[in-house]
Amino acid sequence: MVIRFRDYGKRLADFEQEILVRCPQCDRIAKILTVNSEQSSLSSIKRITCQHCSYTKQQSKDGNRKAALLLWQNNYRDKRNSRYGILDHFFGLPLWLQTSCCGQVLWAFNEAHLNFLESYVQSRLRERLPDDSLGWHNGSLASRLPRWIKLTQHREKVLQKIQQLKHRL
Repeated sequence: MVIRFRDYGKRLADFEQEILVRCPQCDRIAKILTVNSEQSSLSSIKRITCQHCSYTKQQSKDGNRKAALLLWQNNYRDKRNSRYGILDHFFGLPLWLQTSCCGQVLWAFNEAHLNFLESYVQSRLRERLPDDSLGWHNGSLASRLPRWIKLTQHREKVLQKIQQLKHRL
């Protein structure tokens, strides 16, 4: 039986509604959630909460997302910063779901993101579907995955590491 993956254009931002990170206070799992602003239904802010130690912090109203995103991009590219691994781009905290795999860092924001990666990696047939309004797209998460995740020779190792990350939930 051929396992099929269809790329419906999901983007990394589609998994940002809940991001699992290490709590800066107790080093256990904490959640960054999107909270809608009262001023506008279009703007939203991020709030981190830890159920273990009751740590809570809310993103400032101006957001400062550009600075946080730059921090995240620099950290992702910087191989020397192995102590913290991959950081979230809202508060700069280490992601909860990350592990070393095939000489790289395998990471995910949450369980839905892990399931997406698992579905992609285990599939033997990967299809890209055109966007109804834009035609073919190259901004989907599946089209932007690093080559090492896509390689057949890494399939079993990546799937094994995904299962290990799922046990951390």
